[in-house]
Amino acid sequence: MSEILSEYFKDYFRIGAALNGLFYTHRPKMFKFFPDSDIVKKHFNLIVCENDTKMANVYPKPGHFNFKNADKFVRFGRKNKKDIRWHTLVWHNQSPDWIFRNKDGSFVSKEELEARLKKYIFTIGKRYGDYITSVDVVNECISDKNFILRDGNDRSLWNQIIGPEYIDKAFFWAKQAFPKSSLVINDYNLETVPEKRQGMYNLLKDLLSRGVPVDTVGLQMHINIEYPPVEQIKETIEMYGQLGLNVIVTEMEVSIYKDDKETQKPVTEEIQEKLAQRYKELFECFKMEAQKGILKDVVLWGVTDKFTWKNYFPVPNRKDAPLLFDDEGKEKAAFFAITK
Repeated sequence: MSEILSEYFKDYFRIGAALNGLFYTHRPKMFKFFPDSDIVKKHFNLIVCENDTKMANVYPKPGHFNFKNADKFVRFGRKNKKDIRWHTLVWHNQSPDWIFRNKDGSFVSKEELEARLKKYIFTIGKRYGDYITSVDVVNECISDKNFILRDGNDRSLWNQIIGPEYIDKAFFWAKQAFPKSSLVINDYNLETVPEKRQGMYNLLKDLLSRGVPVDTVGLQMHINIEYPPVEQIKETIEMYGQLGLNVIVTEMEVSIYKDDKETQKPVTEEIQEKLAQRYKELFECFKMEAQKGILKDVVLWGVTDKFTWKNYFPVPNRKDAPLLFDDEGKEKAAFFAITK
């Protein structure tokens, strides 16, 4: 068996990783030892950017696009022959405040916000569309409060100003701007909260009935060493597959902590073995769903434990170990569990 991830899973799905700016910008001296780039070049055939391709970073002020880091990210992918995901076009979070407002601070009209969003999508598409194979068109649009579309009371100014049709418009524009890409609606906790999973299902059924060109559901998959059960993940994937949609795992890691109440604990051999067994069960499920033609990609949110965002979320400075490679870039038991 191959111990190169992309080779091992080539008959099932693309396997990807999220990159942060350390991959393609000047690295501080404290990060002299940085094996992550070599790991990505060797093991992964799909990449996504953690933050530099979000709207607030790309379009920070009116009339000014900042492509510097996004260009470096795309250049890294092309140079190393990786498929590239774009994350994300429309999100209630990390959107620049100015895009919703007039110069006097009041909210813009529906027509003005639509024009600004359309300009943004087509500008990004014109610059990068030829290189992007998967784009998160709409991100995290289902509310955790009532499991329907997130509205102005739940931080979505897109819905508050434009109305729910902002999703339709974003997908129709993305279809034109990214002709080589799958068009993804991406959200978290779909595999862990049945009511949210159903809320997304209801939204998708409505979108499809009206010809909105969404073709893929993204499951973020920020999960932990015990929950949710693999069977529940399987049911989630197949539920969306029944709509005729592809499913991808977009932001996966497996925290060694069950919740945010646990205090820091040493990463013992016992925990490593438990994590390995968890990864093995998950990837066996993914392989089966890929064989059914539903699951297309599995993307890990990070490369090594050293730089995982779980080291500071949801508990700041609580060291986690949720990925396949340790702080030094060495393969963990979880790596070998999924490649044998």
